[in-house]
Order: sequence, then C-alpha cells, then structure tokens
Amino acid sequence: MKILIAALLAASSLPIATQVVAQEAKPFQPADIYDLQMVTQPVVSPDGSRILFTRGAFDRGTDRRASELWLAHVDAAGKIIDRRLLVGRDVSPRQARFSPDGSRIVYVAQYLGKPQLHVMALAEAVGKPLTSGNLSPVGPVWSPDGKRIAFAGRVEAKPASIPGMPEKPTGMGVEAAADAKIVSDLFWRADGAGEIKPGATHLFVADAATGAVSQLTSGDTDRINDNGGLDWTRDGRAIVGAFTADPINGPREVDLYLYDAHVAAGGQPKPPTRLTSRPGSETAPQVSPDGRSVAFVGAEASGEFYDMPELWTTGIAPGSPINHLSKALDRPIAGFGWDDDGRSLHILYHDEGTQRLARIDAASGATRVMIPSVGGTRLYLPSASGQADCAGGTCAWTTAFTDRPTGLGVSKGAAETDGLDFNAQWAAARKPARIAEITVASRADGRRVQGWIAYPPDFNPARRYPIILDIHGGPNTDYGPFFSVTHSLYAAAGYLVLYTNPRGSIGYGREFANLITNAYPGQDHDDLMTMVDALAARPYADAKNLFIGGGSGGGVLTLWAIGKEPDKFRAAVALRPVVDWTDQVTTSDGTAFFMKHWMGATPWDKPDLYFQRSPFSLSGEIKTPTLLITGENDYRTPISQTEQMFGALKLRGVEAEMIRLPGAGHGMGRPSQWLQSILAPIDWFNQRKAK
Repeated sequence: MKILIAALLAASSLPIATQVVAQEAKPFQPADIYDLQMVTQPVVSPDGSRILFTRGAFDRGTDRRASELWLAHVDAAGKIIDRRLLVGRDVSPRQARFSPDGSRIVYVAQYLGKPQLHVMALAEAVGKPLTSGNLSPVGPVWSPDGKRIAFAGRVEAKPASIPGMPEKPTGMGVEAAADAKIVSDLFWRADGAGEIKPGATHLFVADAATGAVSQLTSGDTDRINDNGGLDWTRDGRAIVGAFTADPINGPREVDLYLYDAHVAAGGQPKPPTRLTSRPGSETAPQVSPDGRSVAFVGAEASGEFYDMPELWTTGIAPGSPINHLSKALDRPIAGFGWDDDGRSLHILYHDEGTQRLARIDAASGATRVMIPSVGGTRLYLPSASGQADCAGGTCAWTTAFTDRPTGLGVSKGAAETDGLDFNAQWAAARKPARIAEITVASRADGRRVQGWIAYPPDFNPARRYPIILDIHGGPNTDYGPFFSVTHSLYAAAGYLVLYTNPRGSIGYGREFANLITNAYPGQDHDDLMTMVDALAARPYADAKNLFIGGGSGGGVLTLWAIGKEPDKFRAAVALRPVVDWTDQVTTSDGTAFFMKHWMGATPWDKPDLYFQRSPFSLSGEIKTPTLLITGENDYRTPISQTEQMFGALKLRGVEAEMIRLPGAGHGMGRPSQWLQSILAPIDWFNQRKAK
C-alpha cells in the first residue's frame, strides 16, 4: 500500500521494551504522555522481507513530537528476526519508500533547517541528502528503474511590495517596522503550516545518484497537488499526479494528469495530458503492475455534504472507461495498493468505528477481510486513523489496542504472524479504562447509532459515576474502540466517558454520512442525546451530573446541545468550535469548500440560513457554564469565533471562560498544550458537580 493516512509523527530514543516488569498498576496519569510510543507509516519492501516504520513519542525536553525511522527484518514464516534504528529523531524522518530493488530507501528529513530528500543504501545505513534549497520536497516516489525520484515542491516567489516606499535606514538604533504583507491569494494560510509564502507547487524529478533536479511543470500558480499522490508509468516516461484547476469554484474537482518525465537541457516542460475529466475527485494514483491501468481514490461529484472516497480504476490513456471497483462495499477508502500479480488490490477502509485491511478483486470488486481491526494513530482522541502496507506476500499495519498506543502487526498469508509492541511494559503498570460498545435507536427516527463507554479504571457497579459526552469533530470522521490520551485521563478522573458516531460519521455507508446534508447541526443532536439518556438510565450512572464537550465539529454540536437543551448538562467545554458559519466560510483555510459543499449558498445570498445553522444563534438560550479552548494559530476554525461566543456569553452573564493556546493550531499544539486542553475540562467539570 503506497498511500498512507496522515498521522501524528512522534519519536523516542528509549530502548525497546520487550519484557513486562511486574509492578503495582495505577491509572493513567498526565505525565504518562511522555512515556507513550507509537508505530506509524509501515512500508513493506518489494520482496516482503523488510518493513520500514516510524517509531514515535513525545520528547519531554523539547515538548514536541518527533520521529525515528526503523527497519525490521521478517523471515519466511513472517517472524520479525531483528530491528534497528536507521534515522534518529534529530532530523524528523518521514515518508520513507523502498527503491524497486529494495536496496535503498528515500525519505524526507531535515537538513540545514529545511526538509530535503535523503537516500540511504541499506547496506551502508548512512542517509545522504539528495536535494537542497527551498523546495521542501513532498511525497517522493521511485521510478521503475530506480534511477529517478519524483516529488512535489514549492517554488517561492518574491513577495509583493508597495511601490514608492523609500529605502529603509540602516545602522545602530534603527527600528523600522516590518514590511506590509500584501495578500492576494484566498489560500494565503493553512492550519499547521501557517502563512503560505508566495509561489507555486510544481512537480520535480531528482536523479537518484547525482541529485540533479528537473522541474516538470511551470507557471505562477499551483500545477500539482502536493498531497494528491504520485506514481510512474511502468515505462518510466510519465508521472501520474493530481491537480485542482479551480480551488475556489471547484474545491472538490480534482483530476489526474500525465506529466512527461523528461525535460531537455535548457528546455521548457511539456504541458500535461489530462487523464480523467469526470465531475468529482481523483487522487492517490497507482499504476498497475502490467502498466495498463491506474487505480485511484475518488468521489463522484454531488450536492451532498459528503462525497465518499472510494476505489476506482481506469486505463492509462485519456478517455478510458472508469470502473467503480468498491461500489458494493459502500465504505470510505483510507488507503490501497496493487498486489504483486495485479489481479487484486489490498485496501484499508473505515467500517463502524474501526478500519479493516482487505483484499479486493481487480475485476469483480469482491472483497475479503484480512485484518479485521487496524489501530488508530491519532492518540489525542480515539479515531480510526491507522495505516497498512502489503508487498511480497507480507502485510504490515498499525495494531489496535484499547489500553495503549499502536504497535506493528505483521502477517504472512491470512493471519497475524508477529508484531512489535513498544508499550507492553508501560501498559502492564497501568489500570486501563475498560471500553465497551453501546448502541441505541435514535429518538429522531429509530436509526441505529453506535458508540462506546470508557469506564473508570476502578469501576464499581454499586457506585454512581458522572458522565462526560465527548463528541468527535469532522463531522465526517469517526470514533472507535481505541486508546486515547483524552479519554484515558477523563476516565482516570472518575468519569464514565461516552463517545459515539452520530449521523454524519463515516464507516456506515454513504447515506448515513449524508443524513446531515442541509441539516448540520440537526438530528445528529438527537442521536447524541439518545445516547446520553440511555447511559444515564443505567444504575451506575449519576444522572444529576451530565457533562458535555467536543472539538471542532464536536465543538459545534456541544454549543448546539446546550443551546437546545440548556438545563440538561451541568457544564460544557467547546474546543476549537465553529460558532458563526459566515465567519467560517470567509476566514478559515477551507473557505471555498465550506461555503460550496457544507452550506450550499453564500452568506450574502442566504444570511438567514447561515445564522440559523450557527451555534451563535442559540447564544441567547445558553445558561450552561461553558469553557472555550482554541489555539491562537488555529486557521481551520479561527479563534475569532471562540472570542465571539465568549463575548456573547459574558455579556449575558453566563459563566464562561476562554483558554487560548499560544502558537497552537487546530491540532491543539504541543504535548503540554494537549494536556492543558484535557486537564482544564476535567477541572471545569469537577468544580461544577452536583452534590
């Protein structure tokens, strides 16, 4: 599998824990976050004998996430016979790929303060920088002959300036103001990346031996999607990539293009050939082993809230018929790759709170599950966000646990044959939060809704426990039965933690995900309240102490709930919420997408629609004590919205508090900021329990 889900990259230089040491178990504690280790980005060598993976953790000294690149050897029986560190945390290695013959790897790592391509001959185990400069390579992929590496990179342009300005003085005592920033691009900033420097993203090819770089596209605007995936045609003459021609009017209109892989010395790049042209999106291309077709993740254009990513194939020539391979599955595809014989593909897909690794027939679309549960790698919250890869008869994936982060799973054939668990010793010394499934029939329409309860580590059914309903964001994402830092700390504080997948969640089919079309928020609120009432009715639940919280889309539904049912919850916490949809579609980093596909109209044409669907419209009804938490550099749901709700509640005399995380984006920032965003809600709830 060559396409992997984006995940948190973190690292540790601690020795691998292989022996469980008996000691008195205790509940999860805040400082434990710095002891956790996690496997991400497994990649299998072409012959199936080796596995690259990232080993991660939080570095306490730097208070940051970091990563290490490891290599494991697998024998013919699928057993791991050794593993070793290849690249340390000091350069943050990522996006590693084996060469076609398996003798070398390419990866992205820091070099002289910039991300650069590195190549390592595994026999030497010494990584050497291949590129330099300001391109910041992304998504490297080897040519079939192993001589070249394609990647996307950004060509910076000179910032615009105001004409006529006199020269700035120089010398001691001069304190001139910084130059004005002239912004003309709607997409001038992105969450997690900050302000985007002027320039354009282009396609490049580097010689794997010399590092000589050729630019295959040109112009002052983006010519390739840097997160859309790349692959080579089997003859090495062209590269298949994804491109969004009009990100403002068609943010979901993404097509595949064929780019000529050769540029003559001193010559200009040839115009690309459009490979797909149907309405909708096509990304993550992978050419079949015989070179005759290309598989991709795509979604048909619709007027619905959610266009579900599915698996498709088409010919390598423009105008070829398109085959909807995963139609019968009716589940979102998270990653895939061709099997060696080209007769099938392995796919990773979301299904009812988890992810499954399966094999799908390239002709019929018939699917067979190989690994029933692939572990999530988000860690902050329990989302299905795993990764997997298969090659040479070996599969590797991120393993699923309810009491600790992911490890590495390995299989030869249909069953798991071995694995690595870096958290076994740590987990043996902790009392985990037991996780159990709960399902209800929604009060809205009787539709089945799935969720989970995390019980306090010392749970006693003869006692009564307060409840925290935690709502996932997205809203087209999911929660599942996985370990998370947030829910572990909530449970350790003595709460029943309820989390669920209301309508709009993925993994239950396209229809379920789109029940919120033109109705968000809407009956998803009923799904959530049905869950709360079902748990509150159990004899060990304290129905007088109900609390609610959630982030992003979960922040939306939290504020909506306390506006619709102001007497239900003792206290609420909304993290990085959308408060005003007009603000969201004009100031976030996804403006065009949110306006066109989530609202379906402009705020100047239908202001009443925007107001009615905004939690701000209910601010006059809210009386629940409310804590608001947002990163000051959150560009997905800008902090101006948090300020808006805080101001409204304070003006009305509602008990409210705002926590601002300096420098943090939508992902809630650095490890210590994660902890602040979890411990503050626990304290907020503790202070407001009914006796």
